[in-house]
Amino acid sequence: MSLKHGLLGLLTIRQSSGYDLSKLFQESLSFFWVANQSQIYRELDKMEQLGWVVSSKVEQDARPNKRVYGITQEGDKELIRWLKEENAEDLAVVRNPLLMKLFFSGKVDREYAIVLLKNYRKFCQDARAEIRAEVEGIGQVEETAAKPAYWLYATDYSIRNYDFQIAWIDETLRRLEGLK
Repeated sequence: MSLKHGLLGLLTIRQSSGYDLSKLFQESLSFFWVANQSQIYRELDKMEQLGWVVSSKVEQDARPNKRVYGITQEGDKELIRWLKEENAEDLAVVRNPLLMKLFFSGKVDREYAIVLLKNYRKFCQDARAEIRAEVEGIGQVEETAAKPAYWLYATDYSIRNYDFQIAWIDETLRRLEGLK
């Protein structure tokens, strides 16, 4: 997935400012895709140049002016084109800093790897709990673009992925702690 396509998908729900898109991204997609606000603004600029989105300036009295983005017909066509791609090999991209650190952890005392895994386990537990809390609100999402069932499928994957990671960490910790 490219960030552009995630943003196009969000814009099918409602027109939004870059700030609102960043917030919506954090609330809905951050369980499986991470993007910061500056990346989102850069992508919106590129998408506007491609004709996938249009923006308009909204003047505000009590706050700074903002730009509100909406998806164009061309943007909608691009989103649908991307959704119909059947490129499984592009979906299997794995970049995992945890595994990279663990792979080379033989260079440091074993306790560093144990602390790393315990900290990551706590992160996984917290993230899984957050997703479960978010799932309760999915049924209240507007159905203009995305059916809540599909959102539930994606969040279920994320929950199961965290379950797997926690089980893997527990097993790895048992093995590491068993080493003398």
